[in-house]
Amino acid sequence: MKHQLSALRLVRDQDAQEEGLRELESAVLIYDAVSKTGNEVLDTVLTEKSLLCEKNGISWTCMADGGLLDFMQPVDLYTLFGNALDNAIESSQGIDEPEQRTVAVAVRNRHGAAFIQIENYYTQPIRLQDGLPLTTKPDAENHGYGMKSIRSITERYGGVMDIATEDNIFRLNILIPIPA
Repeated sequence: MKHQLSALRLVRDQDAQEEGLRELESAVLIYDAVSKTGNEVLDTVLTEKSLLCEKNGISWTCMADGGLLDFMQPVDLYTLFGNALDNAIESSQGIDEPEQRTVAVAVRNRHGAAFIQIENYYTQPIRLQDGLPLTTKPDAENHGYGMKSIRSITERYGGVMDIATEDNIFRLNILIPIPA
């Protein structure tokens, strides 16, 4: 980036300079999107999803202590967060009000357990069956497995999962005991 800035100072063509600035801004956004939670797998999925939010005009907030999740298998970690965040992003894309196009992620220690919370606004009614939201996709036979997978992973680690909906905010809460 330092070299790009130096080169841009020498460019006299206004259009070329603008294009160079756009490329530099894009590089800065990618750098800003990189998550550093202390867990490489979590960093990968969070960075990927934050860039997806940026691309789709969705506000992203994340406060995560990824080291709390070091005991989890990488595929479980990626599957849990990947499914949860894909759902949150998809729901946010359908919202017209820019201030409600948000996804918030938190991972913190709560009394010796990893507490994971993912929040987003929603507009379509949410129907629950067995404590899980039913898919809103027309092809229900081939969809709706993400939340089941999240619950299965949570339970495999001795945790509990809860879904709360209030004031058009969807909250996925997961509590997983941290092994001694």
